[in-house]
Amino acid sequence: MYRISRVLETSSVAIVKIAGQVTDFDMTGWSEFLKELEGEAGRWIVLDFCDVSRVDRKPSELLVRILPKHVLLLNCPTGIKNMADSGGLRGQVLEPTSDHRSCCVNSNPWKSSSSLKEVRREK
Repeated sequence: MYRISRVLETSSVAIVKIAGQVTDFDMTGWSEFLKELEGEAGRWIVLDFCDVSRVDRKPSELLVRILPKHVLLLNCPTGIKNMADSGGLRGQVLEPTSDHRSCCVNSNPWKSSSSLKEVRREK
């Protein structure tokens, strides 16, 4: 059983938090959710897996197989990262920087000259 919550929505980005366990038994609902994401092509969608305890193989494979180009993955399990990398989708997986003072991610899926700005916390 898993839960999907939209935690932030603007005209350019939506952050969608996924919590719980996405199992092989949840394939119908998971498939419908992923198809709905295709319709939101006018902005970035960030799927945040920070509260996911488990994602079975079938839902992971489906996610990577039909992942729209405007959907980015954050805090995803290692299995999904590996599948995305093997499927040529590594640019859609957001990773925290190694600098502990930094609040940005290392990714530029559009490979344009624009880049994400780094924000540093003041101590």
